[in-house]
Amino acid sequence: MGKVTIFCLSVSTVVLLITFGQGMGVLHGGAVAPHLGWALATLVSVLAANVLAMFHAAQSDRIIRALRAHIERGDSQPTP
Repeated sequence: MGKVTIFCLSVSTVVLLITFGQGMGVLHGGAVAPHLGWALATLVSVLAANVLAMFHAAQSDRIIRALRAHIERGDSQPTP
């Protein structure tokens, strides 16, 4: 799950940088329509990456709580 989160965050960062470049082009007299398309792609990719990161953090937190409970009990087998 961590690799998927890192991949999504990397893709959203690349799309964000492309959108920034398109926005700078608009400021220098470029076309607005391509920038709006990249801006929408940035919004969707960043939101998707953030949702995956939150899911991954929640899953990690659950695993850490289970491990701590296992250590405190001194069980030989952790419970999922």
